[in-house]
Amino acid sequence: MLRPLPTALTAALYVLAASACHGGAPQESPRGEACESDRDCGALTCVADPEAEPEDLAALPLACGDASDAGEPGAPCEDDADCARGVCLLAGACARPCERARDCGDLERCQPVFARRGPDALQTLSACVAIADAPASATVERQVIEAALEPPTSRVDLAATDGAGATLYVIEHGDEPWPNFGECRPALCVRSLRTRDSAPVELFDAELDYAQADAPRNPVAIGAHLHPAVVMLPIGSASALSEAGYSVELQAEQGGDLHVTRLTSAATGGRLDLNVFYVGALDWQPEGERGPALLAEALEIVDDILGQADIFVGEVRQIALPGELPMLGTAFPEGHAAQGFAVLRPRYGVYMELPGLFRLSAGAANTAVNLFFVQEIEALAVGGEPEAQAGGIPGPLGMHGTGASGIAISTDMMDGNADMLGRTLAHEIAHYLGLFHTSEQNGAVYEPLADTPECRLDRDEGSDGLSVADCEAHGADNLMFWAKTTGTALTEEQRAVLRRALILQ
Repeated sequence: MLRPLPTALTAALYVLAASACHGGAPQESPRGEACESDRDCGALTCVADPEAEPEDLAALPLACGDASDAGEPGAPCEDDADCARGVCLLAGACARPCERARDCGDLERCQPVFARRGPDALQTLSACVAIADAPASATVERQVIEAALEPPTSRVDLAATDGAGATLYVIEHGDEPWPNFGECRPALCVRSLRTRDSAPVELFDAELDYAQADAPRNPVAIGAHLHPAVVMLPIGSASALSEAGYSVELQAEQGGDLHVTRLTSAATGGRLDLNVFYVGALDWQPEGERGPALLAEALEIVDDILGQADIFVGEVRQIALPGELPMLGTAFPEGHAAQGFAVLRPRYGVYMELPGLFRLSAGAANTAVNLFFVQEIEALAVGGEPEAQAGGIPGPLGMHGTGASGIAISTDMMDGNADMLGRTLAHEIAHYLGLFHTSEQNGAVYEPLADTPECRLDRDEGSDGLSVADCEAHGADNLMFWAKTTGTALTEEQRAVLRRALILQ
């Protein structure tokens, strides 16, 4: 009686038979053929075609070949020769090409990026980049909730915090439609946040008028330029942490999947690394350890101000944008013309180029805040003087390549004034790490910290709207006052919020 062969032996005989049919040698990989990912190349690797001439803003030619012994994905790089696959991203790290999400790891995304090709060219491809580059002390978790968004509003549960350190929930629309033309301009907007206890505690409600109501216990930044949405818990001692978790109400004009990244860390640090992108500002180019003289002097002022919270600027990675990208920007959907990154101009009430600018940080592979120095940020409204735009309060800390991953700074507004530049940088970095304005110009108070001064509408002396003079003894000397002043003060609770920022090392 014949017995069936063991499964492992059957598989081995099959491999031998297959080899025999091909002359005893493994099937040859398609050397030199075009590829989009390693999946196309068998035993070979999908690499930048070394024979192709660089063409600025064209697609990077990829071909199956041999990886070199240079840097692996995530290693820092200056040019393509520094990387095993010949792919050095604009943000300064090596990467591997991809076609779709399955080509990447569980905590990576396949994202359109720019690669450095020679001194004057950037070329496009899709590459695997880390969802988050957080310190070793942080934990990163990723959840995709299919069809979670159903217009107009959807309620989503967030896992509980562990009560130690800060927790960040970064909430992204799977399709990222932007801008919308209704009340909710970004792809999605946070409408409310509350605990999931049997008697829920309201932490934030966008329907409330915080010029009249008390400040929210745990505010969430909302606005036309904030996507992804970021919820940080806690912000100050007024927040209510819950073992039952949290419930967030989201508004979206279009339905779709929801991506939620949860970052937690109990550690506190003091070093803040920066990625500095030169986007046509003052013809700046990488120079020294901290950039051109004006920037280097301004960063000393940042050290002095944030030093109140024991935070100091560490490594400064400097990145110039070569070629035509600063003036051309990136492609938009049909009917929308790109206008470049060097001058941010409002259209339809938003800076349409801003998310594309911040996405240039994709694949940076370091734990840093991204600063983008542009020539000008035109005013959204008559009389405005925008000097900078932060991607969030807080921003998506540790996450490069999202539409909120950075701070844009207009250098033409600084008039060569290092003190003004330094205070502006410190103010915007503090926003990005989690601090709200102490008060808004309309008298609203979102920030819940008990020891910060408030300047509400009852301080309006001339019934002509709040001014710096009205608030002179009520917060105008604080770094986070809404108006441009010489204020640099930080209270103890503000310093505590800053020290908990999980991007610090």
